[in-house]
Amino acid sequence: MSLSKLKPILSKASPILKVLFAAAIVTWMASSGKLNFAQVAKSLSEWPLMLGIVALAYSQMAISSARWKLLLDAQEIRLPYGRACGLTMIGMLFNMVIPGAVGGDLVKGYYITRAAAERKSHAATTILMDRVVGLIGLLFLGAAGVLMNLDETMRTAATRSLGLLSVGGTIGGLVGLYAAVFIGEKLAAWHFLPGVLRNVFRALHEYRRKASAVPIALALSVANQACTCVIYYLALRATGIHDMPAGQFFLVVPLGMVMTAIPVSPGGIGVGQAALFALFQIVSPRYAAAATDAMTVMQVMFILVCLTGLFWYLSYKHVELETGGVK
Repeated sequence: MSLSKLKPILSKASPILKVLFAAAIVTWMASSGKLNFAQVAKSLSEWPLMLGIVALAYSQMAISSARWKLLLDAQEIRLPYGRACGLTMIGMLFNMVIPGAVGGDLVKGYYITRAAAERKSHAATTILMDRVVGLIGLLFLGAAGVLMNLDETMRTAATRSLGLLSVGGTIGGLVGLYAAVFIGEKLAAWHFLPGVLRNVFRALHEYRRKASAVPIALALSVANQACTCVIYYLALRATGIHDMPAGQFFLVVPLGMVMTAIPVSPGGIGVGQAALFALFQIVSPRYAAAATDAMTVMQVMFILVCLTGLFWYLSYKHVELETGGVK
């Protein structure tokens, strides 16, 4: 069979294979004792903690919507905050359907580029920018925790490596982001680059016109990811863990959450459990089993929150947006 005929088959099979991959990881972890479904069920009955998780999850949605609207405004795309919230919830819904934490971004990208037809490249670039500043915010939170708990970070060669990964990732992400913003126009002039990539660099360069947009977006990202860490902490408490040192927590959890963004399973299911188990095995093995249970509790509650995105999905109506003075 030729490669051209094989590609459509692989494209259709990929989502199924990724779901099977996630199921295989979860099954293996459960059968090997690394994931305890009985403990997960018991933890879910801790309703005050679960209500706290739900409240924080919706707070994240509100912060994420404000950040995305800010990035859209800087590109002269006028999206009302209510519609930003609706599209964010639709994206969260599809994160649970399309493999990988970036699946919902594709759906949001479809809606926003359709609504901002005059500035499609700029609209699509806000999705990319939103994802990048979100990851940098998570790494920044980890780096801040590392620097505030240097004794824990310097304890072993492995913990030093994890600390360096958080700090280096934050610095590298910030340098790369600002380089793209400040020299985007020059990069867009490189004719050997694909047209899509040149359009992205051109759109990124426009953030120079509103210099406050990027740092405010980064600050909102840190607040958003702080909610993520608190949610995980509440899930961990629900499993019975109350004494984890802050240094160990921030050395491991932000990096583990970054791994869930890898598009190999729906909503990072399976990947998050495996990543956190491996990281905790390095830093504090006695918490490793609870870490996987807590991740599962967190994902169950997120699935419930994300399912409320059905309301926005079913009620969504297409509206042409004002873009740079053009209807």
